[in-house]
Amino acid sequence: SHLLNKIIQNNMGEWSKKIGEYGEDIVERFLSIIGWKDPAKGIQINCLKNNNEHLDKQGRAVHTHGIDFLYSYMSPLVDGQLNNIIISSKYKTEKYPNSPTKEFKWFMTDLINQVECYSISQLKYESQADYRCQSVNDVGVLFWLNNQADSDDDLISKVATARLNILQNRTIYIVDNKRAAFIMEVLRYLQSQKAYSYSFYYPSTGRNINPQSRNNTGHILPVEYLNSSILPIKMVNVSNSNETCFMIATIDKFEKDTFMRLIGLAKDISTNLPGHIIIGFPDYSPLKHDVIEKQTKMGFDDRDFTNTISVINYMNPLNAFNQ
Repeated sequence: SHLLNKIIQNNMGEWSKKIGEYGEDIVERFLSIIGWKDPAKGIQINCLKNNNEHLDKQGRAVHTHGIDFLYSYMSPLVDGQLNNIIISSKYKTEKYPNSPTKEFKWFMTDLINQVECYSISQLKYESQADYRCQSVNDVGVLFWLNNQADSDDDLISKVATARLNILQNRTIYIVDNKRAAFIMEVLRYLQSQKAYSYSFYYPSTGRNINPQSRNNTGHILPVEYLNSSILPIKMVNVSNSNETCFMIATIDKFEKDTFMRLIGLAKDISTNLPGHIIIGFPDYSPLKHDVIEKQTKMGFDDRDFTNTISVINYMNPLNAFNQ
């Protein structure tokens, strides 16, 4: 009986390790797709906190922190700011628990502790020397994914009210199945539009005004976009670079109010991008939504602008927008 228990425990340990490796592989592929290529991975740093401030799940003092992935880039949204992204990858074969708060709090506490020790580590100061930056922003990203198609994927709304007993003011972004699927589906749609190349659009934020370093577009997804309900994209015709499109894809379902808000947003942030405007929804259907689409467009005075707008369903790559 004792031997049997030991074999079961060993197999469970192996299974857990396999799940973890599979999860890290998925996260690494996702990072590559959003332009965060070749992150450092499997990093061990010393715990630099005294007085048993950082504890493990059992309440014992930790001496090291294991960082799953680390990626650094110069922010296109803030002049001169280096973003160090400390990434924790959690991957399960079972669906999200009905009450995920306890597990979520532990994942968050552990990641915040990692960010805190990384921010004062020798590794940070050594890697910082490779960049010309005026400021440094250390940010945590928690990936909590599973492979259950019938899982209630909107984990973020379930844990939105969780209170953490942590005083440090750290920015943490959370990527659940719903967020990861949204970004993946939009990029899959864009890759299927062979006539166009695409890049992420970086609007003016009031903090990226230096003309020497200002880029309107790029292939790195800013960390701020991970929890955004929209993705702004610039598309350029491969055979005619003067023909550009501006696309806003949203995680939200098609509704009149959402559509109206996105038309206004497209008008605000596409002023220096002449050309076609595409607004992408995950559930848009011309048969169901055509009347609402036309009525909403007629509610805007600027007909020249609204005439350039196409609405598409990015879940269907065959659904190319109509020029």
